[in-house]
Amino acid sequence: MGRLTGKVAIITGASSGFGRGTALAFAAEGCDLVITARREQKLQEVVDTCKMLGSHAVYYAGDTQEENTAIETVKLAIKTFGKVDILINNAGIGRTLSLTETTMSDYDLIMNTNVRSAFAFTKAAVPDMLKRHDGQIILVSSVTGIVGHANETAYSCSKFALRGFGQALDKELLDKGIKTCVFCPHAGATEFEVGHGRTKEGVAKSGFLTPEDVGQALLSVCTQTKNSRIVEVRLASNNVKY
Repeated sequence: MGRLTGKVAIITGASSGFGRGTALAFAAEGCDLVITARREQKLQEVVDTCKMLGSHAVYYAGDTQEENTAIETVKLAIKTFGKVDILINNAGIGRTLSLTETTMSDYDLIMNTNVRSAFAFTKAAVPDMLKRHDGQIILVSSVTGIVGHANETAYSCSKFALRGFGQALDKELLDKGIKTCVFCPHAGATEFEVGHGRTKEGVAKSGFLTPEDVGQALLSVCTQTKNSRIVEVRLASNNVKY
C-alpha cells in the first residue's frame, strides 16, 4: 500500500518535465491522478505510464491560462474520484529577455501562465477541500522568486507573485484544514530549460534537477503528519554550485 493510496491529486503542466516526474512519483505511491496540459498526446502517454504503475489516472487537455480549463479539470476530478486532496500548480513558462526586449505580450503570457492559472485552479479546487476540512496546495515558484535574476524580469515577477499568493493562502486556509507549500526549485534538466542559448544536449549534461528529484521532494511535502506542514522548500542539485 503506497503512501498516497486513497488520495486524489490534480497536477497542472504534467505533460513533461517536473509535472510529469511528479505524476509518476505520486502514481507509484498509489495516488489517483488528474493531469492537465495543452498537449493531449503527451498527456495520454503520462496517463498510460501512471496506469502501468498501478494508479488510476485521467487527463484534461487545455490551456491553463483559461479559467475554464481549471473549472473543467476540477469537475473531472470530482466526477471521476469524488474529491480533490492535492493541487499542484506546476504549469509555467519562462523567457530569458532583458526588460527592454520584453514585450507586454511576453509579460502577459508569463503572468497568465504562471500566476493566473495558479489562482484559477486554486479558486476552483478549494471549495471541495473546504467541505472536507482537508487539502494540500503546492505552488511551484522558483529560486527566481527568492532572488530576482537579470534578464528574467517578467519571470521573476511571476515567481515572486506565487510566493506571495502562497503566503496569503497559508494564513487564510490553514485553520480550515488546508495546507499550502511554496516550492522553489533551481534549474531543471527538462525541456523547459532548452532554448535561448541552451541546447537539449547541454541541459541533459548540466547536472540540473531531474523530474525524479522534484517528484520525490513534492512527495515529501504531501506525506507530512496531520500535525505538520512544509511551508516552503528550496531544492537544489548536488551537482551544481549556486
